[in-house]
Amino acid sequence: MQAIIEVMESTIGARDLYTVEHQQRTTHIAMAIAEAMGLSPASLETLHVAGSLHDLGKIAVPMEILSKSGKLTDLEFAIIKTHPQMGYNILKPLNFPMGITQTIIQHHERMDGSGYPQGLDGPEIMLEARILGVADVLEAMCSHRPYRPALGLGKAMEEIAKKRGILYDPVVVDNCLRLYQESPVVLMGEASYIARKPLEPLDALPGRVTHHLSPALQEKLIRRLCQRLFPKEPRLILHVAAALIIGWAIFLVTRHHV
Repeated sequence: MQAIIEVMESTIGARDLYTVEHQQRTTHIAMAIAEAMGLSPASLETLHVAGSLHDLGKIAVPMEILSKSGKLTDLEFAIIKTHPQMGYNILKPLNFPMGITQTIIQHHERMDGSGYPQGLDGPEIMLEARILGVADVLEAMCSHRPYRPALGLGKAMEEIAKKRGILYDPVVVDNCLRLYQESPVVLMGEASYIARKPLEPLDALPGRVTHHLSPALQEKLIRRLCQRLFPKEPRLILHVAAALIIGWAIFLVTRHHV
């Protein structure tokens, strides 16, 4: 199972590093809340795997939409909203446990039925999905995005407290707020230090390497991509992989100008 997760993370990361990092941070938050709630080992495992892959379906969303700096159109938002179903569709043929795939497809459902893609409400939503939904909102609000700066942990906590029992499970929210008061580092990990500076432009990756990227930014993109794909391999492999990717990037840029 872990090997499958790592392969899928590498596949997503080759296109969109932000989504991989978001999934990892969201999983940390969700696991902290779940442990505080006393979930069983089986439920914790379900949540860990689902959290690690909950935005897998965004691989089918065009990068022009994911990295758009302005307001999304209705059509673009409708495309974004397909990602839970798409993630479910990708994993179902692999015979992932139903708890994992259901948590992934339900992580944008809300207590009042206003979520997507199925419009589930209250007890129809798996507990793991309710936890993941709160963690997802927290992490997203604490991160810089192309269309807005990071809002900060305080604002994120205000949001979930305000929508407690409306959008978000009250027990999940109460445990989240308690952890925030008692130990924000346990809840948020490295993200607890937010006044987090905005991410570099690299984190809003374009759909492909083009001549619009500076050589320094291209080099940084290649280095981070290699580190993602080969985290435990000898440095020689990184150099070889970087050389191959650089050559491919040069070919694309040259072809574009021709």
